Amino acid sequence: MKTFFRIIAVLAVIVIAFSIFVATKPSSYEVKRSKLIKAPTSVVFNTVSEYKTWKNWGPWHEGDDTFTSNYPEKTSGIDGAYSWNSRLEGDGSIKTIELVGNKSLTQKIYTDRRGESDFYWEFENINNETKVTWVKKGKLDFSSKAFFLLIGDTKKVFGQILENGLNNLDTYLQAEMDNYSITSSGVVEYGGGYYIHLTTECAFDEKDAKLDEMLPEVLIYALQKSYPRAGDIFTLYHKYDEENKRVEFSSCIPVGERVNPGGNIALAFMESGTYHKTTLQGAYKFLDKTWEKAFEFAKEEGLIVPEKGKPFEVYRKGHTDSANPANWVTEIYLPIE
Repeated sequence: MKTFFRIIAVLAVIVIAFSIFVATKPSSYEVKRSKLIKAPTSVVFNTVSEYKTWKNWGPWHEGDDTFTSNYPEKTSGIDGAYSWNSRLEGDGSIKTIELVGNKSLTQKIYTDRRGESDFYWEFENINNETKVTWVKKGKLDFSSKAFFLLIGDTKKVFGQILENGLNNLDTYLQAEMDNYSITSSGVVEYGGGYYIHLTTECAFDEKDAKLDEMLPEVLIYALQKSYPRAGDIFTLYHKYDEENKRVEFSSCIPVGERVNPGGNIALAFMESGTYHKTTLQGAYKFLDKTWEKAFEFAKEEGLIVPEKGKPFEVYRKGHTDSANPANWVTEIYLPIE
């Protein structure tokens, strides 16, 4: 019996000592992690701000078949929120309480197992990439402090969660921005009309750099002259020399009337005609594949594209319309006989 009471006494001492030790541990924590993501800042910010995307990258969704998300009417911006139920993670909710567009977010998170805490996000544009910083702050009650003493400190546990989330966010964004589709609209009529243009001839591998120089120059010129714009910017291909890997093309802007440009800018007129139209929704890096598909579509439909015809591509939506390249729209027109 004495032995039993000695054991009880030792256990009591251990419990008291552990309780005192737990009580001396900090009652608050702050954990921060950062990652540089190759995506426009607005795309990253809008993704984090929209809670319906969290199921695709949120770190507590991984490997949890019991996790279900519940969405209110408002899921982004101030007062945007969502909640969840999970046998593994417990139930919880999160709400946006402050934001500065494309710069920062403050969110309040509540879980039935860990109580209330805060998320802080910062988004910094660095050379067309985005440095994302995710901070978790909160307080620990006695049971939570005891729990983390047993499984590891808060910086290690929460730090790993934040790192996983940022890595998942990066992977998700890269896949989202690489979404694209190529569709055929078949035979269409193109109205034609006046356009101003810059024309050059260069090697295949110089074309993209030339386009990046010429398109803004033509656009700025048209704006400075207050020319009445009559359509979207397009590139007209005059010659495509596969043998010598050379291409001649013009960067063009449709204008609503006959004008008299000067310098390197010239005026031309495109006759109306019949074309086969192919549309790319996605980044410009998929344009080569789209051109290949355009010729395949035309061949499948039994159409003849003349060797000396002048195809062109029209930029319906680009980076000025959306920072996400998955939303860009480019149309390719092949002249047909």
